Amino acid sequence: MNDLQKWIRIRKDLYLQMERQVRRRLGEDTPELMRYHKVYDKEFSKKWTASTKEALWEQMEKSQVVMVGDFHALHQSQKAQLRILRHIPKERKVILAVEFFEAADQEKINKYLSGKISEKEFLKAIQWHNKWGFPWEHYRPLLRWAQKHKISVCGINKGYKKRNATTLRSRDIFAAQRIAGLVNDNPDHLIFVIYGDLHLAQAHIPQEIVNILGPSFAKKILRVFQNSERIYFQLLARELEASTDLVRISQNVFCLMSVPPWVKWQNYLLYLEQAYDLELDEEDDDFDEQSLDYTDHVGRYVKIISEELGVPVTVADLSVYTARDASFWTQVRDHYDAKKLRWIESMIADGMSFYLPEIGAAYLARGTVNHAAALAMRYVHARISDSKRVLSEMPADFLGQIWLEGIAYFGSKIINHKRKTDTVADIKASLSSRGPSDLGKEALQLALAQKMHELMVITGVSTHRLQARPRKKWSYMVSAVLLGGMLGERLYGGYRKKMIAPATILSFLKKSVDAESFSVAYYDIVEVIESLPTPFHSKREKL
Repeated sequence: MNDLQKWIRIRKDLYLQMERQVRRRLGEDTPELMRYHKVYDKEFSKKWTASTKEALWEQMEKSQVVMVGDFHALHQSQKAQLRILRHIPKERKVILAVEFFEAADQEKINKYLSGKISEKEFLKAIQWHNKWGFPWEHYRPLLRWAQKHKISVCGINKGYKKRNATTLRSRDIFAAQRIAGLVNDNPDHLIFVIYGDLHLAQAHIPQEIVNILGPSFAKKILRVFQNSERIYFQLLARELEASTDLVRISQNVFCLMSVPPWVKWQNYLLYLEQAYDLELDEEDDDFDEQSLDYTDHVGRYVKIISEELGVPVTVADLSVYTARDASFWTQVRDHYDAKKLRWIESMIADGMSFYLPEIGAAYLARGTVNHAAALAMRYVHARISDSKRVLSEMPADFLGQIWLEGIAYFGSKIINHKRKTDTVADIKASLSSRGPSDLGKEALQLALAQKMHELMVITGVSTHRLQARPRKKWSYMVSAVLLGGMLGERLYGGYRKKMIAPATILSFLKKSVDAESFSVAYYDIVEVIESLPTPFHSKREKL
C-alpha cells in the first residue's frame, strides 16, 4: 500500500466510523427513507469538474431561485451560506426562504426582524428548541445579515408530529409551493433558499417547483450542494482535496467542499451527544455530569496523527476534561502555585484547549473537531518531546508557545485540511480596523513585529531586536496563537506537497520547548518553514 492509499484508507475509515455512530443514534432508516437517500446520492454519480467562485457568481446572475444545501449540525455549512449571500450584488433584490423556520410562524418572524420582539421572546414563541433544535448561534448571523440589508425572511417549512418518508415528500411539496408563490409574487427578486442538502436532489423540491412553474423554469434554478462524500474521496484520490473548494456537476448544479466528510459527521455526532446530554441533565437531577466522555474523540485523533507521522503514541494515559469536570480543577489547584493557576484560569476563560504535562491532563474547551484534533496533537507532541511543564512565563516562553500553537494547528490540519488560519495580510487588515484602545491591537502589533524579527534573524541580522513590548502578558499568548497558526499552515502545506519529509517534521517535534537552547532550535525551524510556499494570501480568498 503506497502513501496515498494509506492516507485515503485512514480517512475513509474515520468517516465511516463517524457516520455509523450517527446512524446508530438516529436509528435505522426505513426502506422509504433509503430510497429518498438513493435519489440524492445519484446526484453525485455524474461527472464533475473543478470550478471557481467566479463561475458560481456568473450562474447566480442568470438564476431566479438559488438553493443552497444545509447540514444542520455543521456550523461551516451555515457560514458558507452567509458567504454566498454576501456576494450577491447590492442592487439585486433578495428574499431569503429558509427551512429552519416554519411558514406558520411568519408573523413572529416579521416581528423579530423589525425589532418588535426580542431574540429570547422570538425563540420561545417559535419553539426553536423543540421544532428545530440545532444551535441557534449557527443561524443567527444569517438573520443579522437580513436585518442589516432589510431582506425579507420567509419560513418555508411545515411541522409534522412524525418525520418519515411520507412527511419528507409532503414537506418538499409544501416548500416548493411556498417558493413558487414567492417567485410569482416577486418576479424581480432572487429567491435564496436554504434547505437540507437531501431535499435539493432534482427529483425532490426542484422538481416540485418545476411542476408548478413549468419545465422552462428549470434553467432558472441554481443548486449548491455541500460536502458530498463521494466527490471528496474522488478529489482525495486525485490529490486535489486541498486545492478544490468548488466543483461543477452541471450547468446549474455545484457542490461546495468546505470540510472533509469525517468533520461533518463528527460535528453531527457531537451535536447528538450534547443534545442527549442536555435532555438527561434537564430531566434527572442525579445525572452524572461526566457521562459525556471526550477522551474517545481526542484519542481517535491521537491514533490517526501518530500513525500518519509514523510514531507509536499510546492513548492509555490520555485523560480529557471539560469545564464540566470538577475533578480537573481539583487536580490543577492541588499541583500548581498561584501564579500558574492564574495563567491556567486565563486559558480557560479565553476558550483555549491545552495539555498540562505535569499532571497529564488535557483540557478541551469546545467539543469541535478543530479543538479536539489540536488537543490530540498537543498530547502527541508532549509524548514525543517529553515536555515537562506548562509554558506560562512571558516573554521568556513566547517562542515556545508559538511553536506549541504551530504544531497544534499542524495536527488539526491532518484531521481537517480545510481549516484556514489568518495570514499577515489578515492581521494587517484587522489592525487597520481597530481603534487605539482596542484590547486586541497590542497582540496584533506584537505578531507583526515578531514576524519581522524572525525574517531579520533568519536572513543573518542576528543583532536585530523585537520591536514590541506589550504591557499585558496575555498579549503574548494571543499573538502566539496567530503566529502558530501561520507556522502550522505553512508546515502542513509543505508536508502535503512532499517538500518537507516526515522525518524532518519528527525531528522538529522532538525539540523540547523546556530546553534553555530552544530559541536557537526555533529559528532553525522557522528558517525551514519560511522556505516553503505560502498557501494563500488571505483566508478571505476562500469561499
